[in-house]
Amino acid sequence: MAAKLGAKFTVGCASGTDALILSLLAAGIGRGDEVITTPFSFIATAGAIAYVGAKPIFVDIDPVTYNLNPALLEAAITPDTRAIMPVHLFGLPADMDPIFTVARAHDLVIIEDAAQAIGSRMAAAILALLASTGASVFPFKEFGWRGRRRDDYNQ
Repeated sequence: MAAKLGAKFTVGCASGTDALILSLLAAGIGRGDEVITTPFSFIATAGAIAYVGAKPIFVDIDPVTYNLNPALLEAAITPDTRAIMPVHLFGLPADMDPIFTVARAHDLVIIEDAAQAIGSRMAAAILALLASTGASVFPFKEFGWRGRRRDDYNQ
């Protein structure tokens, strides 16, 4: 997987949820912290944030891309905000350039949830390798359905 993604290394996890939890913990995020994310995602995104004791702060989506709307980030930032967790949905990247601009201006960590966009690219960069700290890549979500033919389920 590291070679496919062009990363120095990758860490295998039991699930995308575990990958998100480990990324949050590695970034030192915990009780009392806030993490900005999107409400338009699988429950694991907000669940991982809550699991480490932090509070998910939801920022609405861009109605065209269905990804986190970067224009709404500034208004969601408080003194307790520690990270932004964009979710790349349906193989489409979140608009990372303005997200990086906001994160740098407020010294925030970015943790990408790329579980639904394994191997997708933004310009020349592969998603999940852009973040300042951590990333979630759970490729079997994308590939798991290929294990059996539809006819096999009718037997």
